[in-house]
Amino acid sequence: MKEYITMRDMNFVVCYDFMRLLKNIPSDWNIEHKDELIKESNFIYSHLIRDVSDETQSWVMGKVFIKPNEIKKSHFDLAESKNENFIIGVDDEGESIYENCGETDGNHFKVTYFKKEVLNKYYNEPNKYQVDGFSVDSKFFRLKIDNNVDEYIPVFLTNLRMLPEMEQLHWKQYNITPKEGMNISRTYYRTMIEGEWAEQPETVDLFFKSKYESFNKKWKDKFGWKLYKPLSSKDEYLFTALHKITSNNVKAFCEQTSTIVKLTIDRLNEKELAKGLHLDSKARGIAKFEKFLESKGMQIPDMFQFLRNSHWRSFATSANFNLEHNRSVCNAITISLFIHSLQIGIKKN
Repeated sequence: MKEYITMRDMNFVVCYDFMRLLKNIPSDWNIEHKDELIKESNFIYSHLIRDVSDETQSWVMGKVFIKPNEIKKSHFDLAESKNENFIIGVDDEGESIYENCGETDGNHFKVTYFKKEVLNKYYNEPNKYQVDGFSVDSKFFRLKIDNNVDEYIPVFLTNLRMLPEMEQLHWKQYNITPKEGMNISRTYYRTMIEGEWAEQPETVDLFFKSKYESFNKKWKDKFGWKLYKPLSSKDEYLFTALHKITSNNVKAFCEQTSTIVKLTIDRLNEKELAKGLHLDSKARGIAKFEKFLESKGMQIPDMFQFLRNSHWRSFATSANFNLEHNRSVCNAITISLFIHSLQIGIKKN
């Protein structure tokens, strides 16, 4: 806020007004009536204590003035801002080599690596941040990253200087020493270095979201309506926040599983699927979907057997279920659903 009002040459005023009325005041409180005004260089307030009918009133009302910084500077002033050191390699003694992300000479293609957990902060606040295969975006910064590797996040060292100091410190705590074989992804190299058209995402969460949107478009082009209805406005953040979990966290796994269920089952366009079909009155989304495909001469029993499996919703919360296995299952499910879906979308009737 201080940075904002500094750049706008503005003062910021906080106004407050608090009142309390009590009937029975304990005698040991030693309340005395008053009507005073307190004033300093950056604040002013009045405090009134009096009787009102059969109650005692305490009323505080005032303002606080917040002035801009004397020096006009923001975190976008790269030459002035403080930059952190990050690990870019290992020396002959096995010690980590650090370099400052603000040093640009010869550092543009030096890569530093981070744990995937560094992105949890941004996934957990989808209203503030957008994460895709190539960047983390907010209203205040855009950091280019390679989010196409399953185990870690590569970032070109000098890209980190675009972050405010506090954000650099957040990334620094997840900085890891590079190991043999670690590198940027093929997708990132071809897209961001060679300038080719973006390829298919390489991580399962980004692949899922890419195929979900493109398949829904292909379905609409073929049938005139979307198979998956849009999320409601209050649930739109779920798609943005959907990601492959990065640790043995039951809460995170349950949330992501619930989102996939909502996207692939709960948002089925049942009204359109049921048109022209003779259905049992108890038929719901999955049954309508299956009947619709059968009416088009398509049968995919394995997919519908899976969708009907009640463990889809229940195994995520089972205390005895191994979470590492859960993550593998979730990843396999994500891919298999859309492999089936793509087969449906391209099949000619």
